[in-house]
Amino acid sequence: MTRILLAWQPLPAPQGTSFYPHDLSEPEAVVALFRAASRFRAHVTAQGWRFLWANYDLAGLLELNRQAGWFDSTDDREAAEQLIHRARVEGFDPVSGQLRGDFERNDQILELV
Repeated sequence: MTRILLAWQPLPAPQGTSFYPHDLSEPEAVVALFRAASRFRAHVTAQGWRFLWANYDLAGLLELNRQAGWFDSTDDREAAEQLIHRARVEGFDPVSGQLRGDFERNDQILELV
């Protein structure tokens, strides 16, 4: 799994930056990635979301989000819903832990918070 692309950002040009498991094992790298994603300058893949949820869980991702200022850091419930939604849009469902295609809203996400 060490060569699976987990995230990407277009800077520095022209090749951009690719993120792999060893990169996102460092919380500081995730904070930087979330900051870039908040400005639509980074993309986390379905495999990337699976890795992040497995390694940081909800509490850890909420803390990294607070540091990055991506989603509303004053409302953990809202931030959690956004993190879950972003993962699902990319094809990873944190509730079931499965990689899939499109997801419908599931009331189970509220049980995570």
